[in-house]
Amino acid sequence: MSIFDSCRLESSFDEMFDNECNIRPHWKDIIAGLENAGIKQLEQKQLEIDWRLEDNGVTYNIYNDPEGNNRRWNLDPIPLVITSQEWEEVSKGLRQRAKLLNLIFKDLYTEQRLIKEGIVPAEIVFGHKSFIPEVFNFKNKDYYSLRFYASDISRGPDGKFWVINDRTQSPSGLGYAIENRLTMNSISNDLYPNVEIKKMAKFIEGYKNMLKSLSPSNQENPLIALLTPGPLNETYFEHSYLSSYLDLTLVQGEDLLVKNNHLWLKSLKGLRRVDTLIRRVDAQYCDPLELKNNSHLGVAGLVNVMREDNLSMINPIGVGILENIGLNPFMKNIAKFLLDEELLLPQIATWWCGQKKELDFVLENLKNLIVKKIDRTDNIEVYFANKFDEEQLLELSEKIKKNPHYYVGQEIIDFSTTPSYSKGKIEPRNTVIRAFSYLDEDDYQVLQGGLIRVSPSKDSLVVSNQKGGASKDLWILGKDEDFIGNNIFKNRAFFDSRLENISTKRAENLFWMGRYLSRAITTARMIRFNLKSMLNINRYDDNTNSKQTTKILNTALTHLTMCYPGFLDEELKQPLAEIISLIKDKNRVGSLSFSLSLLSNLNASVKNLLTMEAWRIYEKMQKEWNNYNKREVLSYKDHINELDKLLIYLMAYKELIDESIFKEQGLILYDIGCKIEISQLLISKLRSLLTLKLDKLLEYDVLDSMLNSYESYNSYRAYYKSSLDLKNVLDFLLFNTKYPKSLIYIITQLLEDLKELPKNSHSSRLSNFEEPVFKAFSMITLANSNKLLEIKEDEFIYKELENFLSIISDLLSKTSEELTKTYFSHYNE
Repeated sequence: MSIFDSCRLESSFDEMFDNECNIRPHWKDIIAGLENAGIKQLEQKQLEIDWRLEDNGVTYNIYNDPEGNNRRWNLDPIPLVITSQEWEEVSKGLRQRAKLLNLIFKDLYTEQRLIKEGIVPAEIVFGHKSFIPEVFNFKNKDYYSLRFYASDISRGPDGKFWVINDRTQSPSGLGYAIENRLTMNSISNDLYPNVEIKKMAKFIEGYKNMLKSLSPSNQENPLIALLTPGPLNETYFEHSYLSSYLDLTLVQGEDLLVKNNHLWLKSLKGLRRVDTLIRRVDAQYCDPLELKNNSHLGVAGLVNVMREDNLSMINPIGVGILENIGLNPFMKNIAKFLLDEELLLPQIATWWCGQKKELDFVLENLKNLIVKKIDRTDNIEVYFANKFDEEQLLELSEKIKKNPHYYVGQEIIDFSTTPSYSKGKIEPRNTVIRAFSYLDEDDYQVLQGGLIRVSPSKDSLVVSNQKGGASKDLWILGKDEDFIGNNIFKNRAFFDSRLENISTKRAENLFWMGRYLSRAITTARMIRFNLKSMLNINRYDDNTNSKQTTKILNTALTHLTMCYPGFLDEELKQPLAEIISLIKDKNRVGSLSFSLSLLSNLNASVKNLLTMEAWRIYEKMQKEWNNYNKREVLSYKDHINELDKLLIYLMAYKELIDESIFKEQGLILYDIGCKIEISQLLISKLRSLLTLKLDKLLEYDVLDSMLNSYESYNSYRAYYKSSLDLKNVLDFLLFNTKYPKSLIYIITQLLEDLKELPKNSHSSRLSNFEEPVFKAFSMITLANSNKLLEIKEDEFIYKELENFLSIISDLLSKTSEELTKTYFSHYNE
């Protein structure tokens, strides 16, 4: 019995079967591989793919989904295969369409002959939000170049490829297509040993060379930046992935500024001129000065930089007008006018409602059409009018009549189907190909491959990742004439790895990442230790000393987290409830969940710096933590065990960060953040636990707790053979220059790190951020524990010690403030 029996369903066009259910010749090697493997091995390969994608952190943000930007990318182990001869014909059509769109772009923003000659109605252009008057008729006509183009295509009922959508604003999907290919390479030899396909390497090499060639100043090492809206964007993974894969600088709007009509990257050393900007922010949000004035995603003055021809942009502001499906009914005449050619690739039949005849047709045939707004920026869903009842049809008709020029009607066609593996069986799914092209001098180069999206179910016509669809790799059968291999990755000519050149935003994110990771670890350790102490009280209710120790520890926890009043509230009735709040309440500033939440945001912003192993550990930790937070009724032991697991993950992740990031990429900022936070939290614990004058028995328990909660008990015992003593503990944690967790050791290392930060001056004087640390270092070096522990008989606090620790804490806070002023304030020079 064939594993494809379930595929043989009626369809307008099936990629694998012809009309008589015979396998198309170019699919035979794929079928043979799948038949030999069988469903069980195919299921195993799907698991391998899922594991690899999760391992690589490949995600896609589905808005309003509980998993948010942690939604794993879905890839089908069965590719879509097309012959090289057929793809060459498709590529000709794609090149023609890209050229045509390029000419339309130039015309609409310069001569506007299409409007003047009556070929395109003015309302379609001027009524569209992506027509940007601010970029009209620039002196540099090369500005109006569609340098990167994506097209959604699928076969129509006649078996020919039809154009469904043009994507020009900020085309996405190339990064996912590359990752799909790399992932499929890991399983293809096992499943499809006899299939030879075209490689993507030549396209990627050409695309990289094109980016480099666009530098207005023709530098050997131009600064090429990719502008992203940030980690919450649906395709942020791709932005991060491409920036790493192509050696680009990933930036957000706040990383950039305009000065003297040039675009600059704010780096640690100063301003660096940006030569080429790959724009992944929609045009309206790119410049709050001339465009959407409440946008925080762009850069004020960016439009004028383009106006003065001081920056290359892919794709230029204003190019989004080409995504206007209101142009589709006129494309045939446009092609004749601008190219004197017939369209090689047909389109879905479309009727623009701004014309009376077409409006009447749409209204009369509404039940048999799909209705769309011409403007994608409205985020309006497609209206599948064929599924509407009479009331819904009437409501839609009124909407169209009210603003007819905003709407088009399109015929309903079935996309071609291709075999897809899902839940243990193979079945046909509707399929759309996203094809990619870039402008190479005067012609367009088309990728020998693409991103395939399939519908979420065999009955669904909707093909969208936002609607839960999966993806496939597109295989163009054939052998490459030239082998490029990995040579494209050997040229690092325009990768500048000096610390001074990283953006201030990245530096700030790494700094705070170090701080919040250190805070999460210290907080988790303290809470875990306090829970153990509370558990012991439950076992030994008559142990008054343990109760007093636990009370002191819980008070220290409140000071450590700064979640007041906390355990300082004398009317607190439920200590465990307070502990659970400190663990789980992510809206409570200072809680463990709050720190982890901020850490998650910071991690996402520097994801492209981390190894896959580091990210896998972090993803697993997040899953475990989310599962724990969903459980409500837990025992002391349950909470302790979960904190144990969390700390194992956090410590492993901390170690892997050190292996992931080069110092020149900003690791030193992360280290500085760690050292400042660890020092501050150590001081907080010392002030809460060691500045109190206690009786000897209670003091012993508190000293024991201090060392154990700081994971230093065994180290102390190895150093001191005597019993616990306040002076010895203080000397060990404050002044021991050989112990890596002592304050003097950390401060010494912090001073060394600060020296390596780029300076704007060659002066031998200490910088503003070094001076406070040097004062702290001097104070600790000159301090005497006997002096710090002097106390009068009627006093209950070691005032000298408290004052000493308070000053050190203030100096560290001053260092953090000065670092922010110097490097993170996003200055305007």
